[in-house]
Order: sequence, then C-alpha cells, then structure tokens
Amino acid sequence: MKEKIAALQVGFPDPFFGRPLARSTRAVLLQEGIAVPDGFKTKPLTPEVVREADMIITVLPEQKKELIDLYPEAGAKIVTIREISKWDGTLSWEEDFTHKRIPSNIYFWDYVEENRDHVSTALSQMKQMLIMAYSDILDTLGLNHAEGSHG
Repeated sequence: MKEKIAALQVGFPDPFFGRPLARSTRAVLLQEGIAVPDGFKTKPLTPEVVREADMIITVLPEQKKELIDLYPEAGAKIVTIREISKWDGTLSWEEDFTHKRIPSNIYFWDYVEENRDHVSTALSQMKQMLIMAYSDILDTLGLNHAEGSHG
C-alpha cells in the first residue's frame, strides 16, 4: 500500500494521530447513530497502551507490520481486520488506489475529508468485517459469547 501511495504522491499528515475526526467521517457515523464528541482527536499508540492491550486490530497489513517491527513482543496480539474477519473481498480504498481515483499531489486526509462516498463505503466495509469477526474477537479475548452479548 505504501508503494501505491508513494507512486501517486499522496501524502499523509505526520503525525497522523492528534487530528480531529474528518467532517465526512463524523457525518457518516452520525447517520449510523454514532455521535462523536466535537473535541475528539486520535491518540498515539504508546508502549503502555500496546502493553496493556489484549488485542490490537489494524486496518492495513502495513500497519500490522510496522507495529510488530516497533513492538515485537506484542506480535501475537496484533491482527488486521481482514485476518480476523476472514474478509476476502476488495476494500474500497484498495480500489481507489488501484484505479487511481485519488488525485496526485494531495494528502489522503484531504481526499477523505472531501469524499463522503469513499468514507461511507469504507465504514460500511469495516462494520461488515467487525460483524464477521465478532465471535473470533470474543474467543481471542477469552470471553464467551453470552458475556459479550448486548442483547
């Protein structure tokens, strides 16, 4: 993925954490009944957070690899959403990169900020994958399905 991003000259903010939630993401989440506080900002994944986590789910394989490189002792608890959900379909952002729908010389954050359809599709796919992964997440965390049930 990083190679595709670099080839398209699409940049990411650095650091990526500490940023407010994109307007388009906030709007799509609100449509799903999820209200995010106005002051919400992403937080860094610190060594303490990694140490205390029971499971870390990344979106991209590259994120998983980077985290394992940074925290090799935590490798067993780092998985991608695709791995744990056993998702075998193409993801919306992979299509966007493959078909060069993301304009060159922009920041990915700007693309996300301005492209509500992209955000809606990506969040819908994440929701589907989390539903598919629900049982495996509970099993990995040592919870039985009745304990993790909200209904």
